[in-house]
Amino acid sequence: MSYPLNAAAPPSSQVARMRTSAPIVDQHATWIAVNPVQGCPKACAYCFLNERGQVAVRPEHLATPEDTVSALVASPFYAPDRPVALYTWTDVMALPASRAHLARLLEVIADEELPNPFVLITKCHVPDETLAAINAARRRGVVMIVYLSYSGLGRDIERGIRHTAITDNFPRLAADGVPVVHYWRPAFPESATTSTMEHVLDWAAQYARCTVAAGLKVEPGALPRLARIWPELATTEGVTEAEGVYPRTFWEFIHHTSKRYPGYPLFHTNSCALAYILCRPDAFGVHRSTVCRVRNHCPAGQRQLCRDADNSRQPLTRALVRSALAHRDLANAPFRLDEQERELVISAPVETSRVAALTQDLGVRVRVDRANTDSYWNSGTAGALPLIIG
Repeated sequence: MSYPLNAAAPPSSQVARMRTSAPIVDQHATWIAVNPVQGCPKACAYCFLNERGQVAVRPEHLATPEDTVSALVASPFYAPDRPVALYTWTDVMALPASRAHLARLLEVIADEELPNPFVLITKCHVPDETLAAINAARRRGVVMIVYLSYSGLGRDIERGIRHTAITDNFPRLAADGVPVVHYWRPAFPESATTSTMEHVLDWAAQYARCTVAAGLKVEPGALPRLARIWPELATTEGVTEAEGVYPRTFWEFIHHTSKRYPGYPLFHTNSCALAYILCRPDAFGVHRSTVCRVRNHCPAGQRQLCRDADNSRQPLTRALVRSALAHRDLANAPFRLDEQERELVISAPVETSRVAALTQDLGVRVRVDRANTDSYWNSGTAGALPLIIG
């Protein structure tokens, strides 16, 4: 099967179980997503790939590593400093063929000397030969960050996952100096017990640079399926509009992790975690927001870095905004600029991909109307808020 490199993904309202594909290169809320291999042999109950017919299937290779890199640098979303997440429509560690594709892709990225930070996300075992390929790319100057998805859920929800493989990854990657982010997502009532949460945090904090805690994404088509696992989803208003849904016990626990580990960062935003690891200031308009001030447990040095960068930015003018909007094919979109809050409000429906790109173009928060054709779930980058149950 082949798939056009610039084709649009189908709307999320198409909930059929037929196998549907994503663009090879797209902009997600935090990173450019690159998906030359799509489909996952695992069958995690919460995964968004369920509604796209892409779980419990053999991954399809839709572009060679060489064509993938060409498509990435040709994308209108590409810029050399922007983070890139590889293989977000599969777990690339799950099968030998996928891992071979990754190894070759890293070689091509190194050959082309791409300066972007590259992110891999997995909940499967990272074999020694794949770790060697990651380290070889790092030695050649490729910036690599590995997200290890570990939440304490059982195999009834994360079907096909060997959880000892997840935990074993942490010390192995850390010992090689690979920057590890603990991806604590999603939380269900089953895993939101004190004993489970303490066990997960105690293990991750030994080896990861930081944790990113994320709630459950509930698309409308996924609600009936997810409500069989978490019945309160069916009776709670707003779950499909939320940035993420959290059990209250989990929400309260992750906002007090500093008491257990005062020096260990916990973020609610991937962009902040990446900024911290890369020693960069915030580029997503998070600084000074409620997420920044109240939700993120961010080190003082990182906050100062963001504060200094914010103070040194050039004033945001309407002319700069108009130029940025035109660059993203939004020249006629009505907008309001809050210079004091460094927030851009666009009174028009805009896809998350363009919101995320605009956010980085301007370095400010961007709020828009939700686009009905948007295939991406609700995102905090686009202004969605968390919802807590319990």
